[in-house]
Amino acid sequence: MNDYRIVLKPARLSLILLLLAVTLSLATVTGLARYRTAKEQALIQTEQQLLATRDSIGALTYDLESINKLAQKYQQLVRLGFIGEPDRDGWVQRLESSYRDMHLPPTLRYTLATPKLFNPQPTDSAFSYQHNVLHHDLNVELSAIHEGELLDFIDKLNTDWRVPYRVETCQMAREAAGEPIGGLQIKCTLQIYSLPGK
Repeated sequence: MNDYRIVLKPARLSLILLLLAVTLSLATVTGLARYRTAKEQALIQTEQQLLATRDSIGALTYDLESINKLAQKYQQLVRLGFIGEPDRDGWVQRLESSYRDMHLPPTLRYTLATPKLFNPQPTDSAFSYQHNVLHHDLNVELSAIHEGELLDFIDKLNTDWRVPYRVETCQMAREAAGEPIGGLQIKCTLQIYSLPGK
């Protein structure tokens, strides 16, 4: 029996050491698997955060580009004279100089009315900016000119005036044949638009 003890003791010790090695190996493999799973989850979470950040940067870039485009359009409207203090004296001066430059008969008469709100009735609140748009009625009377000269004069105004306007009404009558000056008698109302700056 002593012989068996001599053989069994080291075998038992070997078995215990093998069991300890297997247990340690299993614990190490389990620990490494958990560590790897935690790192993969952290990596996935970081990727999601990066994607969200990239999307946010893309949205902000789009917003910034939109703001820059709107700012450029705003500056263009300011340069045109639509936004800001209306240049009523400049409008009249350009009207007179355009008429003079065309060498038309000196029969130009005009009146520039006080500005009025473009749409004074309250409408949808989303379009409340319409309440601030002003229109300035410029009544122009011409006589002793022909249809072609009137069209050329309107074309010259389109070129010389940068501010938005439209011809609201235009009445034309042929002058009496017995009068020394021939041509048309024209009465037009031009509406010039402006938006006060804020």
